[in-house]
Amino acid sequence: MNHATDDKHRCYNSQLKPFYHGKTSRYTSPSSGKCKHLAVQSVNPSLTSDWTECAVHSNAPASTKLAGLLTRLIFNPTGETFLWLFIWLCYIILLWVPSRQPVFTHYYKPYLMRFVGQLWTARSPREYSLRAQAAGEDDGHVQRVTHALYPRFLVVYDENRRDWTRVDAEAVVRRKPYVAVTYCYADMMNSGSTEELIEWVRNATLDQGFNAYWLDLECLFEDPVQKAQDLYRMSDVYRLASFTLIILSDESAWPAWGARVWTLPEALLSRELRYLAGNSAVTPISLIQIASLAYSHHNEESHIINSYALGKDPLERLERNLQLKEAIWRRQSSSSQLTSQEGSSQGRYRAEKVYMLMGFFEHRILPNAEETELQALARLFMANDNDRIIDRMISMFPRDRGGRNQWYTKEDEYGAKLWDIKPAVQVIGITSNGSLVLDGCRAAAIRWKNFPSVAYATRRTIRRILAHALPYVASVLLIIGGIVVLAFSLILLIFAPVLTTYAHSGRVVLAQPWLIRVKGVISAQEASDRLYGYQIGDSRRTLYTPLGSPLARPTESDSQFREGHISQYNEALAAPPFDPIEGHMFTLVDTISCMIYYFRAHRPPTVCLFAGSEGGQGRFVLASEECSSSELRRETVLRMPSYISAYMHTCDWVALGHLRHQFSVSIKVCETVLLC
Repeated sequence: MNHATDDKHRCYNSQLKPFYHGKTSRYTSPSSGKCKHLAVQSVNPSLTSDWTECAVHSNAPASTKLAGLLTRLIFNPTGETFLWLFIWLCYIILLWVPSRQPVFTHYYKPYLMRFVGQLWTARSPREYSLRAQAAGEDDGHVQRVTHALYPRFLVVYDENRRDWTRVDAEAVVRRKPYVAVTYCYADMMNSGSTEELIEWVRNATLDQGFNAYWLDLECLFEDPVQKAQDLYRMSDVYRLASFTLIILSDESAWPAWGARVWTLPEALLSRELRYLAGNSAVTPISLIQIASLAYSHHNEESHIINSYALGKDPLERLERNLQLKEAIWRRQSSSSQLTSQEGSSQGRYRAEKVYMLMGFFEHRILPNAEETELQALARLFMANDNDRIIDRMISMFPRDRGGRNQWYTKEDEYGAKLWDIKPAVQVIGITSNGSLVLDGCRAAAIRWKNFPSVAYATRRTIRRILAHALPYVASVLLIIGGIVVLAFSLILLIFAPVLTTYAHSGRVVLAQPWLIRVKGVISAQEASDRLYGYQIGDSRRTLYTPLGSPLARPTESDSQFREGHISQYNEALAAPPFDPIEGHMFTLVDTISCMIYYFRAHRPPTVCLFAGSEGGQGRFVLASEECSSSELRRETVLRMPSYISAYMHTCDWVALGHLRHQFSVSIKVCETVLLC
């Protein structure tokens, strides 16, 4: 690369040809597939955006636009007669000037780009994976292993030598009954030392009639490869133990033990539970008792215990796993299993909670110290595809748009649960940036630069056919007719704009598929005028969405029809044009469903992806493009009619991620509030 391109971004098209450009927002042209500079039509154009902004304008036929303008002037005269005559003359001339008419097409404009990078991790073992190659792992083998593992080490009491030794012989470890030990590291260190803890464990093990135990301080190692193997089989340590012994400094230490990340698998996967508090005797304890003593969210976690361990509350597997996830994520990421013996957290895994959660799934993943929580969750959910958890989460729209956990959220803006969503895509991998790679997407390009000339059809009647033909007949008569005919033709030509407007009026029964965006807020009537021109009559050609966006408002008792209320337009118009967390205000117009939507986004979405359906509506992800990585960034999720997905082309792989700069914006806002 030469110096002229050092300060430019480099992107690749679908044929892997490099292209250099500036740092402005870009989009993929739906006609050529090339990366182009983004031009956005805006109600109030700004000169400081990362994209070019221009005034809202329409590409509808000029004669139709002038006819509408003249008709409004006839019915609402302003006294500017000379202006009217000038526009009228232009209209008459344009009637006879050949113009390119729009052609009906069955599909929206296609999205022609695809993800061209390497997968960091892949669903299929046949796909090349950067992570697996770097770690030398065989994902196919890992996914085939379920719950057939056992501890790698045990501490066993030798009767002859009267001493405890660490044993790693497979023949001994696989057949030896043992006690699994759990404790809170901070609690035990405040009341003693590791040597005292080990002495307590050994005495309690012998007291209960056993001569072998598993304790992380003695059975886990700091070597990353060995630690990953131990974490992989951690759930089996507790599942195969004769019982699990909970060590507490005293009875008041229950909350500290219950706040740990690993407390749920230790309790739920164990055959039996006993505890030792201080100098008291070892005592059996039930899961229900533990929930009341140790868990701060007693009601939620009693529900998990009843459904998972006791089988009293039948829950679907998907709902149960999601409840487990939420319970784990409420806990602190500090546990002795992932901390060095000196108490240092330098070797802690960033995805520790995911490795805890995987003990409840059929297939597990080998831990990786370098991966993020998001990447680990994606790997876990791809390995366990029965419930299609990760595929469903693509359609979720998080209520907290400033949060860090943008994919894996249970709080959907539209109030849906994960099991309500029927996914229409499959996640087949994840990129190094944390974006999810999707297959089977239906996608459409979004038009920003103007309102296009749209091919549409209205209900044709004899009156509209005559109204359309009369201006042309009057023009011919003006040339070839006599005085009487001349006067008649002049009268017709004066009212020709009204006739043309009437000919194009009426209910739109069929329209060419288009998705059009505007930065700012426009009304449904203005959108109709921009698309189809001014009309005579009260036919509503564009409607407000009832529940399609977070800003949508449905009509209630004041209407017998399911439709959107005009109050959403007034609220969107009164709202600030920019919000630090949610971004700018935008308007979307869809010509197939004849709906208008208001939403917020940080960057103009240029691609619409059909991700799934829920509650009788489709879930459509609106995304902006990041051409340097050939990835998309999710801006918002809308609920639009599912049938419009049939008008979208199926596209190649796309990589979909959340906006990276949302987090920095949230932090800046918090800092500003604190300073104030």
